[in-house]
Amino acid sequence: MPHQPFLPGLIAPASPLNAAHQFDDLLHYPDVGSHLLCEHAKTLGHASELLTDSIFARLGIPAASFPEHSQFDRLIWIGSTCLRVQIKGRHRMTGGGYHFDIKRGYQRGPTGTRAYARDDFDILALVALPDNVVKFTAEWSKTHVIAAHEIARLRTSPGASLHLALSDLGLSGTCATPAAI
Repeated sequence: MPHQPFLPGLIAPASPLNAAHQFDDLLHYPDVGSHLLCEHAKTLGHASELLTDSIFARLGIPAASFPEHSQFDRLIWIGSTCLRVQIKGRHRMTGGGYHFDIKRGYQRGPTGTRAYARDDFDILALVALPDNVVKFTAEWSKTHVIAAHEIARLRTSPGASLHLALSDLGLSGTCATPAAI
């Protein structure tokens, strides 16, 4: 079967079957094995970032992405205020909620995981990817939870938790009221 030639400067994938394999692996997400979640961690992390970007876009908030090893994933602008956002995604609910350990790095990586410094980011975006919801918070804690009972509210008003996080940072006058977001 003929295919579209790649644009100059772009490299063809090592094997066109890799994309089909990934699709087959994740076709029934989130009902996939833990080994597949690990194998496709980068792809699923990217999906968490894209869901967060979608909320920013729907709220009219400009956002810029940053390289993988930065202390934060996005810069956003609320009026003239620039804020750093760290995005964390989860794929399974346990004990009545999505539980997040807020650490940098990868436990099986050469340097393992380590704590963030308090000034590494301003806002945390907690993503419950199977439920397509994001909870924003400015609360500094090593662990966070999106409780099952919060999911419907987060889905109905995706900007409300961002408004609360901005208020916690003393920026409540810089964005619209919760009803508007």
